[in-house]
Amino acid sequence: MRTAVILLLSAMLVPLCLGQSSTEKWKVATITGVKVHEPAAGNDSSAAQYEVTSRIENTEYVVLYVAPRGSVPDIVRYRLGQEVPVLVGTDTIKYNDITGTTREVRILSRRNLPTSTPAKEDKH
Repeated sequence: MRTAVILLLSAMLVPLCLGQSSTEKWKVATITGVKVHEPAAGNDSSAAQYEVTSRIENTEYVVLYVAPRGSVPDIVRYRLGQEVPVLVGTDTIKYNDITGTTREVRILSRRNLPTSTPAKEDKH
């Protein structure tokens, strides 16, 4: 009887476990550009702000990165060319900083990039 109950519970739980899927899919972003962001007139922000351009699959994103208090403000400039795991949302991108804390940055713009196709050989 005990074995039958265990088998029955297992048969009920397996489809539930297999049916679960994560709606969040982390992707790899390559940082392709960093430039200082000039705050809007009247905005007295003392924190360093940067526009960071990255490529994620066939899309280029520009996000606004605001250096956290107490950090080296120029550190983002040295990340050029690095690959970073990110989670792309509708208006924001999430990433984990060096301490493992999940941070979120606002997407300023996005642009679809052409897909690259392999060059065809010229046959004579």
